[in-house]
Amino acid sequence: MSSPEYEQLVRFLGPRFDTIDRHFETIDRRLETIDRRFDTIDRRFDSVDRKFDELRAEILGHFDEIYRRLERLEQEYQAITQALRRIEARLGDERGRREILERDLTTLRENVAVLSARIEAIEQRLRSSS
Repeated sequence: MSSPEYEQLVRFLGPRFDTIDRHFETIDRRLETIDRRFDTIDRRFDSVDRKFDELRAEILGHFDEIYRRLERLEQEYQAITQALRRIEARLGDERGRREILERDLTTLRENVAVLSARIEAIEQRLRSSS
């Protein structure tokens, strides 16, 4: 290539390359702005993640407390059930004893009635013999 053609090519392409360089610089600035925005968004997401982690930990703590209370209620339920079974067994024994006492009392009353009748008979014989 001859020198005048080269110079003509440089004059033609030089401004074009300058324009392309300015476009790239503009794109670079825009990309930097976008990067800063993404960094801001990343920080916001990190903040939201931390808040979710804190909330999750708090919720899990509440669930742990609920399960602890449910376990305690289950233990108390078992203790109450056992106590009720013992009371029912004692009541069953008491009913049996009461029935036996009532039968014995009925028998005793019958025996007292028989003895009272015999005593009256003896007293009448004694009165009539005297």
